[in-house]
Amino acid sequence: METRPFDCVLLIGHGSPHAAGNAEYLQFADDLSTRLGVVVQPCFLELAEPSIAEGIRRCVAEGAQHIAVLPLFLGAAGHQKNDGPALLAQAREHHPGLELRYGPPIGAHYQLVRVLEQRATETLARSTSDTPWHDTALLLAARGSSDPASNSEVFKLARLLWERRSYGWVEAAFQKVALPNIAQGIERCVRLGARRVVVLPYLLFTGFVHQDIVQQAAAARTTHPQIEILVGAPLFPHEGLTEAVAQRYHEIVEGTATMTCDVCKYRHRVTGFEHDYGQPQMTHHHDHHHDHHHDHHDHHHDHHHDHHHEEA
Repeated sequence: METRPFDCVLLIGHGSPHAAGNAEYLQFADDLSTRLGVVVQPCFLELAEPSIAEGIRRCVAEGAQHIAVLPLFLGAAGHQKNDGPALLAQAREHHPGLELRYGPPIGAHYQLVRVLEQRATETLARSTSDTPWHDTALLLAARGSSDPASNSEVFKLARLLWERRSYGWVEAAFQKVALPNIAQGIERCVRLGARRVVVLPYLLFTGFVHQDIVQQAAAARTTHPQIEILVGAPLFPHEGLTEAVAQRYHEIVEGTATMTCDVCKYRHRVTGFEHDYGQPQMTHHHDHHHDHHHDHHDHHHDHHHDHHHEEA
């Protein structure tokens, strides 16, 4: 595929009712624009403005004809696989001829291992005990998803974080939706022999999810008063996060952006998720400026769909 620069980048964030988290996201968009030397238009999937549709309208109003769409999601779950492509399909109906090339999520990128390693070091600097690192467990705490492939990426990242480092253990847990939950993750670390547990939020920004992880860790301290339990900060701000997303942009430009379907629940009959097999890509998030009579654009997860999503 011929490589060429895009007129602008549409950066899709999840959105939050937490103002500080949204402010961090907007700051990240500015940082990314500086890093790429390209206009970055931030927008939100939900809970904040501008919407994806409004973000595209702003790009078009500035004369953009070729837009690289970067989903700022850590894993390939429903927002990445369904909401993003379906909302972009809606946008194409309103902007015929507009090129919207969709990129993959950040995923278990080694730059994020760097960020997490620094967060662990920062958090351990607050420790009041002399517990050695080999008696210390890191617990990677993610949001959790109904998509098993997305959850598995958290465990992959935990393993990468453990490789060739002196922590006693690196485990993974989830704030909601998936198991083990935070309390179970801490309990596992303690049963394995940890005398200190560092909970590392696998989250992009601050917000209610991070606050809940802090609260769950505080509750675990009452259950395990003999164990020092510390909680780290989210991934932002760190240049490693910017570099990981910048790589995803260059993959779009070079035409090498891909997603794997090897363990996708829409393409394979995954045990416990059989009802999702072959389901269409659709979203419950709508452009509120258009008529609500669309048919979800039949972007089916059939066996011929390769999930490159370059034009999805």
